[in-house]
Amino acid sequence: MTRKLALAGGAAAAAGLAAVLWSQGPATPATASPHIAAAPVSVVSGLSRSGVSSFALAPAQADKERVAAYWSPERLKQASSYVPSTKPSPSAKSTTSALEVVPGEVSRGATPLRRTSASPLGDAPPMVGKVFFKVGDKQYWCSASAVHSVHRNLVATAGHCAYALAQDKPVENWIFIPSYHDGVAPKGIFVGHTLYMHEDFAGQGDFDRDYAFVTVHRGFTWQPYTEQGRFKYRAVDVGRLEDKAGAFLFTSAKPLARRVSAFGYPAGAHPDGTRPYDGQTVRTCSGTTEKKTVSAPTWQLEHGVRLPGCAFTAGASGGPWVAGYNSAKRTGYLTGVTSLTWNLSGGGRLDAASTPYFNTLTRRVYTQACRQGTG
Repeated sequence: MTRKLALAGGAAAAAGLAAVLWSQGPATPATASPHIAAAPVSVVSGLSRSGVSSFALAPAQADKERVAAYWSPERLKQASSYVPSTKPSPSAKSTTSALEVVPGEVSRGATPLRRTSASPLGDAPPMVGKVFFKVGDKQYWCSASAVHSVHRNLVATAGHCAYALAQDKPVENWIFIPSYHDGVAPKGIFVGHTLYMHEDFAGQGDFDRDYAFVTVHRGFTWQPYTEQGRFKYRAVDVGRLEDKAGAFLFTSAKPLARRVSAFGYPAGAHPDGTRPYDGQTVRTCSGTTEKKTVSAPTWQLEHGVRLPGCAFTAGASGGPWVAGYNSAKRTGYLTGVTSLTWNLSGGGRLDAASTPYFNTLTRRVYTQACRQGTG
C-alpha cells in the first residue's frame, strides 16, 4: 500500500536527514585517499510489479574498487573511534537509531542498562556486523546482518541505513563488516552491489517498510606490504559473505508476543546525555515483543513490533531481531531489524525498540534480492 507523506510530516520524517539520522553540524572529514575517483557511482533504479525497488550501489568492478579505496585501513581505523555528534531530544517519544559520526573519544567504562547486555566475542553471532556509508560530506554507520540466500551474498539492515530520504537516493560507499569489533574486520569487508527495498520507503518515507536487503561483492581484507621502502596495502579476496560469516534464515508473517533477541552496535546518547555503550562490540536485547502492533505517525508507522525494556541507542539501527537463536550453531530466524528507539516513560532513558512487521511484502523484497548473483 502507498501512503501520502504530508508536507509537515515530511519535514520531520523524511525531508531532513537531520531528523532521520540525528545529524546536526558537519562531521569532520577524514583525509581522502588519493586513489578515490571524484565522480560518484551512477544510480540505476528499477521497480518491479511487486512493488520492489532496486538501486545500483557499486555494480561494476571499478565501482567496487573505488568504494574499497575510500574505506582505507586508515579511514576504518579512524571510524572505529567515532561517536555521535548530537544527542536525541528528551521530548521525542520515538526516533531512528542510525548514527552520524565525528572523531572523538569513546567512553568505555559505562554499565549497560537492564536487559541489554554485551555479547562476549566468542558468543556473538558472526553474521552480525556494522555498515558504514556516506551521505553528502558526512559519514554514518548502522548495524546489519548476513541473511541466507542461494548466492550467499545478502545483507539485511534498516531502509534508512541504505537510502537517504532527504536526498531521495541511495547512500554512497556502502560496506558491510561482519563480526566487527574494536575497529577490527576479522571476516573481511564487503562492498554493497545492489540495494533492494519496498517502493513505499524510497517513495514515501514509510517506516512500515523500513527494511533493506543489499547484495554484496566477494569480500576482501587489507594486506600490508612494503614496496621500495614504502608501506602500502593491497586488497586480498576472502570469498563470499555467507561462506565467511554464516547467515540467519529469513522468516515472515510470524505471530506477535514472541521471544526474540535483538543485536546491534548502540553508541549514542540517551535523552539525558548519558552514553552507556561505545559501539565497539555487539550488544543484545532479549525479551518478548508486545501483543499488539504500535504506531508512530511522525514516521508513518502503523504496524510496528515493539520490544519493551530494550535500551538501545543510536547505532543500533538495522541490527537483526532473531527468533530461536541457537548460540551453539550460531544461527536463528531473522524476524525484523531495529528501526526506531522509544522513550516510553518520558524520562531520561530510551526504553524500547521497534521493527517493521515482516510480512508478505517483506518476503517479496527478500525473494527478489536473493535472485541476484554477484560473483
